[in-house]
Amino acid sequence: MMRGLWIIVAPVWCCVAQVAAQPDSFAANRQMAEHYIHLNKLVDALPWLEKAARINPADYNNGYDLALARLETKDLDGARKQLSEMLARQDRSELHNLLGDVEEAAGRVDEAEKQYERAARMDPSEKNLFDLGTDLLRHHAYQQALTVFQYAGGKYPQTARIQVGLGVALYSAGKYDEAVETLCRAVDLDPRDTKALDFLGGMYDVSPELADQVTKRLERFAELYPNNAAANYYYALSLRKRNLTPGVTGSPQKIEALLKKSIALRADFAPAHLQLALLYSDENRVADAIGEFEQAVRLDAGLKSAHYHLAQLYAQEGNAERSHQEFQVFKTLKDRDQ
Repeated sequence: MMRGLWIIVAPVWCCVAQVAAQPDSFAANRQMAEHYIHLNKLVDALPWLEKAARINPADYNNGYDLALARLETKDLDGARKQLSEMLARQDRSELHNLLGDVEEAAGRVDEAEKQYERAARMDPSEKNLFDLGTDLLRHHAYQQALTVFQYAGGKYPQTARIQVGLGVALYSAGKYDEAVETLCRAVDLDPRDTKALDFLGGMYDVSPELADQVTKRLERFAELYPNNAAANYYYALSLRKRNLTPGVTGSPQKIEALLKKSIALRADFAPAHLQLALLYSDENRVADAIGEFEQAVRLDAGLKSAHYHLAQLYAQEGNAERSHQEFQVFKTLKDRDQ
C-alpha cells in the first residue's frame, strides 16, 4: 500500500564529509538519510530525516519519507503526528492514504477506512481505489468493497491487481461465476501476478461451468513459469479435480509429474506432498502414499486430512498402534477447529 522511499544514493564518505562541514545543512542531512534508506537501515536513517525536518519542516518529500520510515519502524504515534502536521499545511490524497496505513497498523479500523476513502475521493487513482477496496475486504465489508472494485474495474480495466480485487470481492459476495471470469481476466492481463493464481487455483469447485477455463489459465501459467512451484501445483490440482469429476478423465502420470516438479522446486510445499499422497492412495500405492502423507505432516502438523488418511492406511497395513495415534491427532485437530 505504500510507495517507496525517495532514494538518491551517494557514497557514505561523501555524506559524512558534507554533514561534518555543514551540520545544519538540510541537503547534507537529507543525503545522509538517503544513504541509510538505500541500505534499508531505517532506524539509522531516522535521526537524519528528523534533523532535516527540523531544518526545513516544509520540505514535502523529506516529511513524507519521515512519516513512512516511522511507520515501517512501528513508531505509529510519530508517523501520525508527522502526517497530521503535513496535512495541516497541505491537504493531499497520498497523505491521507499513508495515514490510512498508519491507522490500519494501529488497529484503528474505522479511522483507517475513513482515511483511505478520503484519499480515493480526492484522487480516484488506481492505487487509492485499490487500497480502499482491499481495506474493506480485509474487514469483511464485502458489498462496499465490491462497489469500490466495480468502479475501479471500469476506470482501470487493464490493471491486473484491480481485477484480482474485483474477483475476490465478487467471490466474497457469492457471485462465483463472475469471480472466476474476472480472475481469468486478471491472469490474462498479467500472468506474473501470483495473487490471481492463488485465488484462481482454489476456485475450481465453485463454478463447475467455468472449470475448463480455470484449467486453461492454470496450464498457461505453468507453461509461462515452469520453475514456479505454485504454478505447477495449481495446474496439477485442477487436473486432479477433473479426474474426480464423473465422466471426465485426465492423465494421472501428468498430475504426478507436475506435483513432483512443484516439490522439487520447493521441498517444504506440504500441500503438494498431500495431493501426491492422495493420488498414490487412489492408485492403491500404499507405501508411496504413506511416505508422502508422513512428509506432509512433518512439514505441516495441522493437515487434518493427512492424519486421517494415515490412520486408515496404517490400519490397512496392520499397524494398529500408529493408526490409533494418527486418528487421535486427527480428532484433536478436528475438535480444535470446531
